[in-house]
Amino acid sequence: MRKLRRPAYRALVVVHVASSVAWLGLSLCLLVLAAWAATTSDAASQYAAVAASSRLAGTIAVPIGATALVTGVWLMLGTRWSIAYTWVLVKLVATVITFALTVLVLRPGLAEVAAGADPLRLQVLDGDIMYGPVVSSVVYLGATVLSYVKPWGRRGAGAPARARVPARSAR
Repeated sequence: MRKLRRPAYRALVVVHVASSVAWLGLSLCLLVLAAWAATTSDAASQYAAVAASSRLAGTIAVPIGATALVTGVWLMLGTRWSIAYTWVLVKLVATVITFALTVLVLRPGLAEVAAGADPLRLQVLDGDIMYGPVVSSVVYLGATVLSYVKPWGRRGAGAPARARVPARSAR
């Protein structure tokens, strides 16, 4: 694939970062709502938290996640940061797995919990409703760190390792 021109690159980076930040924000919101639903002693509050979680995951999780995934792949194909870099591959695999789990497990699970919720009766909710948001939040924060730090070089590169230079004092 041809490399992206500067205006296209900038636009894609903005969309990718915005959608990735939105996906992390959604995940953190789902975590807060799950903790609220699991710990509240008010049936109406529990119902509201469960209903809000299901509605958020059911309406915006897939478009936001798909946008982050597609723009990430597009940037990977159109820039020097290809799948040949370990950090790009790790980010891609983590994003694909998390997106699949969102579609196949998180959304249906929250819909099921919301369908059984009753605003007049408190339910016993186990910690299972918090696992998805915890895992996804950790993955998205990790992806953010990988994007910034870029910790690993090219996979299979035959380039010699750089010699370590000792740190110098300011004296």
